[in-house]
This record gives sequence, C-alpha cells and structure tokens, in this order.
Amino acid sequence: MKFYVHHIYSYELFWYFFHGVDIDPKTIPTWFYENRHNKNIKIDFDVHIEFQYKNIKCTAIFCDDRNWNLDDGDHLFDYNLDLLQRNIIADRGWNNVMDLKLNEYVLFLNEKSKNLKNNKIKFFYINWEPFAKNELFNFRKLNKNIEVYTDSSVKDIHSDSIYYSFSHFLASFIWPNTINLREFFFMADYLKTFNEYECKINYPIRKITKFKFDLFNNIQKLNNTDIRCTLSSFTDYKQHEKNKSIIKEKLNNSIKTGINVKYIQKRGYNLDDWGGEWNDLNMKEFMYKLLSYSHINIVGEPTTHVTEKSILHILAGKPFIPQYYKTIDFFTNEFSKYGLVCEKYPLKYSEIQHFFDILVDIVNDKNAFNYILNELQIWVDSLRNNFIEVIHNHNDMLDISLLGKSDDKSIL
Repeated sequence: MKFYVHHIYSYELFWYFFHGVDIDPKTIPTWFYENRHNKNIKIDFDVHIEFQYKNIKCTAIFCDDRNWNLDDGDHLFDYNLDLLQRNIIADRGWNNVMDLKLNEYVLFLNEKSKNLKNNKIKFFYINWEPFAKNELFNFRKLNKNIEVYTDSSVKDIHSDSIYYSFSHFLASFIWPNTINLREFFFMADYLKTFNEYECKINYPIRKITKFKFDLFNNIQKLNNTDIRCTLSSFTDYKQHEKNKSIIKEKLNNSIKTGINVKYIQKRGYNLDDWGGEWNDLNMKEFMYKLLSYSHINIVGEPTTHVTEKSILHILAGKPFIPQYYKTIDFFTNEFSKYGLVCEKYPLKYSEIQHFFDILVDIVNDKNAFNYILNELQIWVDSLRNNFIEVIHNHNDMLDISLLGKSDDKSIL
C-alpha cells in the first residue's frame, strides 16, 4: 500500500502520520546531503520510506505538492501542517486562523480528488478544539472519496467518510514538536525525585475567562495557604488582549491582588526573559516555573474537549485534578477501546468547586494528603503508560485503511 504525503518531509511528520508501525528508526532519514549542514533547508524531492503495519507492507512517499495525479495509492494531507508549512500559523494550538481557511481547502481537495478513481484523499483536521457549525457545513461539501480524520465528535455528521482518530490526536501533541510538549515527557524522571514544592495544590491561570475567575473565587474563600493560584502576566502583556475590556481588567486585578496568589512575570531581566506570549514559550515557562511549584495542579479543561493542559501533565507524569470529572471519564473510555486500563481515580466529584470542603480536609491532614498524592501519581502514571502504548503500537488511520477497523469515538 502506498501513501503519498503532501507535506515537506521531516522525520517528525513520519512519526505523526505513521506512529505505531514496524520500522527500524535508523531507516527514517533525519538529514540528506542537501541539508546536512543546515536543517532549515527544506527537502524539495520525494522521500520514500518502507514499513509494515500488522504484517502489511506499506510505502510512505513524502512529496509535498507533487504527485497529486498518481492513482496507485492514497493521498495524505493535514490542514494545520499545511498552514504551518505556509507560515500562516506557528503551531497546532489555538490561533487566529483556525477554521477560517477550511472552505479554501475543501475546494482545493475536491479538485484534487477528481484525479483519483481507485484511491482516496485522507484529510487530517486535528486542532484540539470541538467542531464549530462552519466546520460541519464545510465537511459536508467534501467529495465522497475524501476521508476526514479528526479529533472532534463525528456523531453530528452523517457520513461514512469522517473518522475520529485518537492515536493521531495524541501524536499531534508531540509531532511536530511546535509547542515543546515532547520535552515534558523527559521531565517525568526529574519530577519523581523533586520535593521542594511551595504548596500542595495550585490552580494556574493564564488567559482569564469567566469560569476560571469563578474557580479562583471559590479558592479564595478557602483562605488556605496549601491551595493557591498562580496568575500569568498574559493579560498585562497585551499581545493578544491589546484592547482588553474594563471587565477583564477588573478580573485580572482582582486575581493579581488576591490572597495566596503568585504572579508569574513573563518578562524578566536577561536570563529571566521568557519573551512573547506564543504557545511554545508559554509551554517552556510552564515546564520550568509551574511543574515545580506545587505537588498537584488543578487543570481547568472545558467539558467539550481535551487540550494540551491535560496532555502536558500526563507526559510529565505530574499529578493533576481536572476541573470536571468528564475529563477523567474521557481518558478511561478512550484507552479502554485499545484494551488498556487506567488505574482508579481516587476522588469523586462532578465539578471540583463542589469538592473544595473535602479538599481542605485532605490538605490539612498529612496522612490523607500523602495518600491522595500517591493515588493520583499511580493514576497519572497509568495514563502516561497508556499514552505511550497507543502511539507506539496503534494507528487508527492505518487500522481503518488497511484492516477496515473503526470505532465510534468522540472527543468527550
């Protein structure tokens, strides 16, 4: 089976598209004669890589914008990777483009699909956000021989050609490593022995929203030095909130002047200057400043989807408490579809703000806190092991393409 990948070759993109395959890593090129002295020189020729998946021989052909006319294999194309390649966005995380160019890509792919009679285009649309109405509208305009692989719910789209790929969802956080999440994986060993935390539980806030402010207020009412908040200088920096509202200004000042709040200043002198409010720099700042601040972090994921917030904690093996129990159920359910078991989560609640009275009793009792911390560590370690198992031994796109397997999976 041939797969034409319409992106400039890099070893990172091979692992993104074809994680879980049988291959000797040494056969995956990291350099060529043309770029051996400068990795920023882009490869402008086809790169062929042979591998096996479930004993089926395959060939990946990275060919950028060439070979669209060939009908002896499927064609792979990723929306966000192309935006990256064209320097329209800087990473796969939230940006100012998102779905705004989707209609343009639908028209482009529909035209390219006319060349294919025996094979399909596999369109990857993974951006760590739930579908919007505009996206659903555009997906319905795709030709029948275009398959979509996404990280959002497919239940609202009546189509046999749209699939949820959990394995590519996980792989997308690492490959390409645009926001430095891969580095969190290698922090896990360091955190195992680190024990110089300033508090027991912290709720980190970067971009202020109403539900984050409400959770902050609930923590303020506790007035407990072991359950704290940290506030990033994101709003004060004004890179993304240049014309911030009076309301947001008040919210920002209320948090900044709150009790048991640590203000994380992004712009320090020389070595302490973390630069602008870009996702990759924010992840670096979080890794070095906040992983070592508290034993446990409260992670404010929404109820509709899972983001890099949970993933970075899983990769780092860092104990965390999701704001909503739905996040816990999501990982349990998704990993179970691969026959993988998550260890039991030690706390029971629907929303964490309704659990604070019990949380106070836990942090005030040394033995109770150590027990919960150990149980959370066991739980997050099981998530981390399952994460590795999925991207090392599974590939949802290849299961569908080569084996005809497809589970009804949705983001939450």
